[in-house]
Amino acid sequence: MTQKKTMEQATQTDGLVSVARHDREAFGLLFDEFHPQIFAYCKRRLVRRTSAEDVTSEVFLKVAGSIQDFPGTSTEEFRKWLFRIATNQINAHLRKSIRRRELLESAVELGRIKSSVVEAIIDSHTQLDWQTLYEALGKLSEREQSIISLRFFGSLSHNQISDVLVLKAGSVRVTLSRALEKLKARLCNHETSKPALSDTKHGVN
Repeated sequence: MTQKKTMEQATQTDGLVSVARHDREAFGLLFDEFHPQIFAYCKRRLVRRTSAEDVTSEVFLKVAGSIQDFPGTSTEEFRKWLFRIATNQINAHLRKSIRRRELLESAVELGRIKSSVVEAIIDSHTQLDWQTLYEALGKLSEREQSIISLRFFGSLSHNQISDVLVLKAGSVRVTLSRALEKLKARLCNHETSKPALSDTKHGVN
């Protein structure tokens, strides 16, 4: 795809953002374009498809109910607004302990997998299970979880995250760095605390 065509498409979407305030068809086109991104982000955070579907629906219901008051006009502004709403909805969903427990149960069902997200976070090719990752994420502060999730699950830049969370870009970078160190330490400690394969074979504790 050429840069010219990409810019033309962006301009067309920018126009939709303005029209969607009072036009259902335009809003439907925005929905079709951004729903996959928001659902994928929710699915990464919530693991269960049904939970992700519910939260994604809540996000777009909120968007539909308040788009008339949305001050932005560009695609980028709309995307940031969507991710801000999605992050708030996800955090609200996870504040209930029963839902966090359900998330971990679902993570266990996924079993051990090799995830590019995990590799990006801990900078290694260690194979980890989702339960371990989400347990470690759950011990971070809500802000740290949001920043890590937006960066690695939402693929947002530091500047985009700063706009989504209404934080200074420098604060995002510092918080992300510290949060990754905490997460990396917890994940590495989990790996080193497991018995070696040769030990388990010989019954060594």
